[in-house]
Amino acid sequence: MGKPYEERIERVRRALAEQKADFLLVPASADFRWITGAGVRSTERLLCLVVPRTGPLFCIVPRLESDALAAECPWLERVVWDDDQDAFSLLAGRLALERRPVLLLSEGFRTAPLLALAARTPCLPAAAALEPLRAVKDDEELRLLAAAAGHADQLVMETASFMRAGMTEREVQRFVFDHFEALGDTDAWAIVASGPNGALPHHMTSDRRLEEGDVVVLDLGAFTGGYASDITRTFWLGSPAAEAERVYAVVDEARRAGIAAVRVGAPAGAVDAAARAVIEREGYGACFTHRTGHGVGLEIHEPPYLVKGNDRPLVAGMTHSVEPGIYLPGRFGVRLEDIVVVEAGGARRLNQAPFTPAPQRVRG
Repeated sequence: MGKPYEERIERVRRALAEQKADFLLVPASADFRWITGAGVRSTERLLCLVVPRTGPLFCIVPRLESDALAAECPWLERVVWDDDQDAFSLLAGRLALERRPVLLLSEGFRTAPLLALAARTPCLPAAAALEPLRAVKDDEELRLLAAAAGHADQLVMETASFMRAGMTEREVQRFVFDHFEALGDTDAWAIVASGPNGALPHHMTSDRRLEEGDVVVLDLGAFTGGYASDITRTFWLGSPAAEAERVYAVVDEARRAGIAAVRVGAPAGAVDAAARAVIEREGYGACFTHRTGHGVGLEIHEPPYLVKGNDRPLVAGMTHSVEPGIYLPGRFGVRLEDIVVVEAGGARRLNQAPFTPAPQRVRG
């Protein structure tokens, strides 16, 4: 085992001690990858990493997943089980559940083992221990996030150039998927929201055909070396309605105000307040219907969450989105999103896809 995983495991052990817990249990998840560096699949078969407060880590793993895990983590003890065995009994024996140890349970457990553990011993959510650790990125994580952002910058502009009136949203989405794959990225996703569909922040890309004059929201990303990108730009085909230009300018000002509010020690909610104040001042407050941002890392959405009421201070190394939007039902929507890194001097943008005083125009 090498860095950074040795350091991460020691930090997890310290967090266990602070929480007065005996073991951390982690199913197949982003937490599993963050602790071990291994990507494992979540299935109906029990797979569980166990991090004790002291002593070696081990993993309860089904036989058909065992060799792949061994190749990625040769240092990790594997407790291998066959399909005709009771995996939970193996786990219970290794944990000595009859002694009622205190367990921290990471996100992602299936209901049956979760309830079985909770019935036999004290169990607590692991979020208080793991979220602060994962939220602050190390140098290698920041390098991968920057690479991912660069790919997203490239793809969002290439996609804008590809779009034409008459194409369906799904055709545009397929372009995104194919080109992320060509870059070597995985698990690409894209929201293509044209015309009135743009007023739905998480629109499910459809077979609607793009039309001349449409405002089009492109929200897309993928994973580069396991780390996510997430970018949103708004474009239009031909000449938009006059209000669309005004709305775009307001959202862009809100984006810049949110980024300017990012600083070490600032409450996460202050970023939301700064962006929201711009939109409310211009009379569109009721049309900004979601938080201003979320953390990005091994998951597309993870802490910190930039939302009203979140007083947790921002810490250097946190990486999150700033993505205000205005949504006019039945008409159009505008959202603009950058990923930023919290640094001593403020926010450093990872996304460099261009902005102009008016949105990018795409020919029909």
